[in-house]
Amino acid sequence: MEALEQTFKLIGLDAPASNETLLHNFNRPIEVYRICLVKILSDILECEEEVAQRCILWPNNIDNGDLAIVLPKLRPGVKADKTAVEIMEKFPNDHPLFLLPFLDGVQLRVFANPSNLARLLLPYILKQESSYGSFTSEVTVTKTHQKLLVELSSPNIYSEFHGRHLRSTIIGAFLSRLYESFGWDVTRISYLGDWGKPIALLYIGWTKFGSQEAYDTDPVGHLLEIYHRIDALFQPEQAASRQARDNAAKEGNDEGEAQAEIEGKGIFAKRNEAFKKLEEGDEELKAFWERTRNVIVEDYDHFFARLGVRFDEYTGESQVSATTMAEVEQLLKDNNIVEESAGALMVDMTKLGAKAGHAIVRDRSGSSTYLLRDLAAVLERSRKYSFDKMIYVVASDNSVHFNQMFKILEALDKDLANKLQHVKFSEVSKMSASIGRGYKPQAILDKCEEAISSLAEADADKLALLGTSEQASKALATSSLLVQELAARSVSVHAFDTASMATFKLGSGPDIQYWHAKISSLLSDRNITATLSDEDYGVLAEEEDQVNLLRLLAQYPEVVNATYHSLESSGITTYIASVTEQLSDCLDEEEGEVEVTPGFTALLEATRIVLANGMRLLGMSPIYDLPPERADTPVAE
Repeated sequence: MEALEQTFKLIGLDAPASNETLLHNFNRPIEVYRICLVKILSDILECEEEVAQRCILWPNNIDNGDLAIVLPKLRPGVKADKTAVEIMEKFPNDHPLFLLPFLDGVQLRVFANPSNLARLLLPYILKQESSYGSFTSEVTVTKTHQKLLVELSSPNIYSEFHGRHLRSTIIGAFLSRLYESFGWDVTRISYLGDWGKPIALLYIGWTKFGSQEAYDTDPVGHLLEIYHRIDALFQPEQAASRQARDNAAKEGNDEGEAQAEIEGKGIFAKRNEAFKKLEEGDEELKAFWERTRNVIVEDYDHFFARLGVRFDEYTGESQVSATTMAEVEQLLKDNNIVEESAGALMVDMTKLGAKAGHAIVRDRSGSSTYLLRDLAAVLERSRKYSFDKMIYVVASDNSVHFNQMFKILEALDKDLANKLQHVKFSEVSKMSASIGRGYKPQAILDKCEEAISSLAEADADKLALLGTSEQASKALATSSLLVQELAARSVSVHAFDTASMATFKLGSGPDIQYWHAKISSLLSDRNITATLSDEDYGVLAEEEDQVNLLRLLAQYPEVVNATYHSLESSGITTYIASVTEQLSDCLDEEEGEVEVTPGFTALLEATRIVLANGMRLLGMSPIYDLPPERADTPVAE
């Protein structure tokens, strides 16, 4: 802080805002510039600072300036060019932070003074290092002691690890790191689908198709095979039940009774009976559940270790206590929220403000539903963690479930309901088409590693910098997967495409790793100092490509802050791609060898820091920095 304050004084920045205000905001350099610009505008136009503040925006493209003033918002009813002329005529010619603005349509474009931006920014980034872009300091954070629970991954352990589970895992881990960078105390929870009627269906399948010999050879693979076989036999019964429901609805008959006739026989009846016995503590079924759960969870442990994702708590539907479920049930009855229909206990959602629908709490067989278990889990977590916020990272097709759950909780405890958020996304499509039916989760990473091996011939020079060992290839494959998933907006549907991720195209995982490794290699034998002379800053300010790179580095905290509010990881990946693209302009080998001056050396080190920070936020550990024995640990948690 003291060094930064001295720099402020050195460049003559003791007004228009207090040094204390600027110092406290310098973790967001662009915000310091915004504060100063607000004061300039309010002085020129004699308007309230709040008015000026609302009219200043941060362009997402450096070609459009470092800040922009939206003139119609600044003075409604006054022509933009008239306001622009007044501002430009009175704008200080020698302001230490800004060049003179210029008019572009209805906006004034404002650019930072490059020499003083370098004086302020480079020493700050070099000193902050891994903290640059983080908001955990006591000065800047207001949520240091707040507790966040993130429920992520949460696969149904008796079927494949689908694309939705992959995205949930990667996005959830990203959000966990993001909130931690803002000072939240984060607990990562994987809420496994390890209970319910799928395990009962698997048990029925085991009695028909199970082979102890095949199980001993490949337990997870055999269980997946059994599940697919019994599910194929079960699907016609499910279709018949749905058809009976639809026919009853058309004819005005009781839908539940129509379905009950079909569900009272065949695999339906066997499955429902098995699950009811499991809930009642049947020893044989409980032993089967424990054995299969343990072997599948162990397999997931290996997968998550390869992916580099950690959990603070492994739990599941099976861990929700019957006592808490009974408590929830009683609360629903006491508040007249549930009603009985065709032997099932359900909630008429229209009575809670929803447009339509019924939510089943207990089914006709008396078994608990996923909804009841989820409601009970919220109560148990609230009591255990006293959380301030809980995020469910779950695919969009579960929106109805979460809407119902939140509505019901709102009727029981509005304060608790307001702490819950569903972060939804479109799942990865075509994963099974790419990997095959009945795949284990490790097959996802195996497929990525196969694709990365194809890079060897086409990009030998780049791979040589990263290393061609098996460990480096594994790390590169995981980085490729992470970037592909996090670069896609949450609402976009995209395919699991190893060909597109296994490339050095701009913004890909391999490309980001390459540029970090390249500048790390360039800097490996150079003396890096944050103490530069006026001449060094002057030389740097004359190089347009280098100035533009510097301006991008100033934006990193703004990008992180914007991502914190949008929860869209694509903002980070897009930003990193823009940094590497600008870096390539600075190191354009076609134009000959670039002179690495002291100022440029400091700029490259600052760029290395920003890239590394962004990569770690995405979950990537820079391969160049990994010791050989840890090159297979690609994720920084």
